[in-house]
Amino acid sequence: RNRAWVPPMCQYSAENLDGVATPWHFVHYGSMAKGGAGAIIVEAAGVTPEGRISPRDLGMWNDEQRDALVPIVDFMHSQGAAAGIQLAHAGRKASTYPDLGHGNEGSLSESEGGWETLAPSAVAFPGLSTPRELTETEIAETVTAFADSARRSMEAGFDFVEIHGAHGYLLHEFLSPLSNTRNDSYGGTPENRARFLLEV
Repeated sequence: RNRAWVPPMCQYSAENLDGVATPWHFVHYGSMAKGGAGAIIVEAAGVTPEGRISPRDLGMWNDEQRDALVPIVDFMHSQGAAAGIQLAHAGRKASTYPDLGHGNEGSLSESEGGWETLAPSAVAFPGLSTPRELTETEIAETVTAFADSARRSMEAGFDFVEIHGAHGYLLHEFLSPLSNTRNDSYGGTPENRARFLLEV
């Protein structure tokens, strides 16, 4: 209805740590739709559990997460706004403390609910734990996870999806020779480093 778009902004408000949207999300996104935005992009939703930035992120790796977003999308539409969602995998920058109101930085330990992070290569982001290099099988599984999450997004009623390929997250990590030191078909040349993104 206009060219005012609300970009995806992580809210770290999935209170049950299960990636499922809550009434808080309904109010948050619904109020912006009521306020007149032409399009609203729901915050980064992890395509896998280990792809979340923090345990309090939204997800789109299962049908429960999809179904919880349906009434939110319906309300945005009822107020005249187009609805989008950003699909993401945080790669080596996953398993961190939620950014809002927690006061801690760095990687979460397993005892705090953290998990092993995954990346193109076992190269740590400064201040975070060292990730494990993805196998080629795991790369293919992650491509499928993006596709499955996009399908669920369409089933939830979203008008479009945005693929998160920036900010040093997984797709961006593959593109950069600083974080991608692989010597297989996903590393080395610019064409190889772009292969994963293009497959997604």
